[in-house]
Amino acid sequence: MRVSRPIPFPSEPGRPRAPGAGRARRQRGAFVPKLAAYALLAFVLWLMVATLVEPLLSSQATRAVLQAPVGIVTSPINGVVTQMAVRTRDAVAPGTLVATVRNPTVSQEILTTLTTQRLALQSQLSQLGNQYKSDSQEMRSIGQQAQVTRQASLAQTWDAWEIAQRQRDVAHSVVAEQENKVRTNEALLKEGAISEQVMNASEAQLSTARANAAVAEQAFAGQAQTVASAGQGAFVGTSGNSLFQTLASRREALRNSSDRARQDGTAIVKQLAQITQLEDEERRRVDKLAAYEVKASQPGMVHTVLAPEGAYVMAGSSLVRVTDCSRIGVVAVFPARLAKRLSVGSKLDVKVAQNVDVQARVEQLLPVASDALQSTYSVPFPFAEQGSIYAVARIEAPEPPPSEDGSRQTLCVPGKVVSASLAKA
Repeated sequence: MRVSRPIPFPSEPGRPRAPGAGRARRQRGAFVPKLAAYALLAFVLWLMVATLVEPLLSSQATRAVLQAPVGIVTSPINGVVTQMAVRTRDAVAPGTLVATVRNPTVSQEILTTLTTQRLALQSQLSQLGNQYKSDSQEMRSIGQQAQVTRQASLAQTWDAWEIAQRQRDVAHSVVAEQENKVRTNEALLKEGAISEQVMNASEAQLSTARANAAVAEQAFAGQAQTVASAGQGAFVGTSGNSLFQTLASRREALRNSSDRARQDGTAIVKQLAQITQLEDEERRRVDKLAAYEVKASQPGMVHTVLAPEGAYVMAGSSLVRVTDCSRIGVVAVFPARLAKRLSVGSKLDVKVAQNVDVQARVEQLLPVASDALQSTYSVPFPFAEQGSIYAVARIEAPEPPPSEDGSRQTLCVPGKVVSASLAKA
């Protein structure tokens, strides 16, 4: 191989060439290519270590993103979303109003039936009230008439008793007179002043007087018994007996009617209270369905609003996706060579930001992530090469520690790319 000799540079005129100057220049020219070759060789070696050796020794995941379970808030009725009360990244708690769905075509057939029954019961109750009031007034009137009749009968009884007493006294006085007459006639008969026939006639008159006195005594005793009964409240009349009985029968019938009306009224009041309660509940249900307030059932942060205001939704349609920030985690993709070192319960070191690290514990290991599983999380899982393993881990700290400048990093940012590696034992 023929090597060309370097062309010597002419020396400056008037300056003599130093001995060995050409050799030094030749050495300096050869050092630069050597240095470049060494640098290239070092780069190649570093690249080989970084791409071949270091991945074999590293325990870091190839990809990792923050994740969180997602909940769906759905509409229980058909209707139009008239109000969307939340926006993306709004925090919600159980019971927070999410949206209002209006459906003016809600069936009110049950409410109409209950209202009709309530009005019918109220009408029956009003009629029973009027009947009870009328019966009570008539009972008071009959009571007054019966009292007047009884007082009149009692006065008549006292008058009859007094008459019977006078008749008895007269009958006894007649007996006394006849007894005196008989004694006088006996004396005259002994003296022969009167005949036997006169004596017999006076004795017959005495017997008649005594019989009349006995009758008068019996009548007086009967009237006394009547007065005693009247004093105990019994009706004792003769002429007004039928009227009093009629009034008493009518008063008893009115009392029975009032008792039935009161019992029926009590039953209707109880039934009316039940119907009114059902009607109120049905009216609240209809009002609620006509303008249904959809509320959150779990805490979290609004991830996506799926139904804007004015949209028509069917029953069961999704309105809002809510991220459960209390269960924030990380999904990391590890190469297959780390499968033996991974297990449920393994700890991961997750680097969220500069100088901000948190720990997570593996809850699931998946060779693949189905669409059904990914739909339960806020964002899609990162891409995984064939043979890689998904590690779904739960971050143990609810919030990361503050960074060096004192600022805090929130973990509720599903989809944020982080780095994760197996924690050293």
